[in-house]
Amino acid sequence: MRMAITYALSRLGPIAGPGSPPGPGAGTGAPAPAFRQGAEAPLTGRCVLVVDDEPLILEILSEYCASLGMAVREALGGEPAIRQIERHPEIEVLVTDVRMPGLDGPALAEQALVMRPSLKVIFVTGYTSYQSVTWPTLRKPFDLDDLDAALCQALLGNDGSAG
Repeated sequence: MRMAITYALSRLGPIAGPGSPPGPGAGTGAPAPAFRQGAEAPLTGRCVLVVDDEPLILEILSEYCASLGMAVREALGGEPAIRQIERHPEIEVLVTDVRMPGLDGPALAEQALVMRPSLKVIFVTGYTSYQSVTWPTLRKPFDLDDLDAALCQALLGNDGSAG
């Protein structure tokens, strides 16, 4: 399975793992960082909804968020994400791809924020021309530490580092 994920991500222009060299396929063999514990685990118990139309990207982002101690909900697209938001009031932050068929990331965020004004949003995209003026945007490929920092900033107002 890991080899299949590695191959698929190398074709997708994957998200890079910590300490990965830049370039296509970077970081695909690196495991998610070890779960931070105690004072170093600022995201433990926080709830994230991860949305992407690419199943492998969805899986990697979800597993990474879980490795940070987060409760994770997943949606394979914008419409299923709206249903998740309706059913799960514990969701605090939305991590969504920008470009998806049907309901895209910005439209999803707009609808989600009408339903839940306190929701935080983080966009991920492979398109260099997209930049939200309101919410952080991570460009693929990105280092998973950047996602950690964006989550900490959105939920805690800091970079999540201890001390």
